[in-house]
Amino acid sequence: MFLKLSYSLIASCCVLLFSCADLKKDEQLTRISKLEKTLATIEHERVKNQIDTLTALKISTNAVEIRIKTYLVLDTIDLVLGKKMDAYKIMRRNFKPLGKQNSQLKSAIREERKTLKDLRVDIENGSGSRDKYESYILFEKNKINQLKVLLEEHLRLKEETIHTYHALHDELNQLSLALLRKNNLSHP
Repeated sequence: MFLKLSYSLIASCCVLLFSCADLKKDEQLTRISKLEKTLATIEHERVKNQIDTLTALKISTNAVEIRIKTYLVLDTIDLVLGKKMDAYKIMRRNFKPLGKQNSQLKSAIREERKTLKDLRVDIENGSGSRDKYESYILFEKNKINQLKVLLEEHLRLKEETIHTYHALHDELNQLSLALLRKNNLSHP
């Protein structure tokens, strides 16, 4: 009788241990699902805010700046025009970092998606160091938070750059074209 009781006690402990492990596993998989959804949201925002005409914007703003530098000769300093040209130059220089940030975000999101998929498979199969799953999930959560910050910075720079473009490009483009006409040159 004592032996039967011992076996049933051991069996109960094993069942309890495995059911706790399953609860922890389910909770970990739920947390990974949330991280994957957050990552999908970040990817959606990146794609939605991607500047598909970045190369064309670079070329047109560079051409305007070159035409003005080449053909504008002033006897006096025009402070207003100088400030506009400085803002325009800063805006033009922002196009390269915008493209770079977008590319970095794209590859980081792709890499993070793969990492989360691998971590999900490990947890589902009980592979690797089970005692480190919590720290792995926390680490990936921190990486996703960093991606959020990078996306926010990218969106801020994009908004600032596009705002300056819309505020100054038409006026400065017209000025540069007028300078070409004044010097009897044609616009390519």
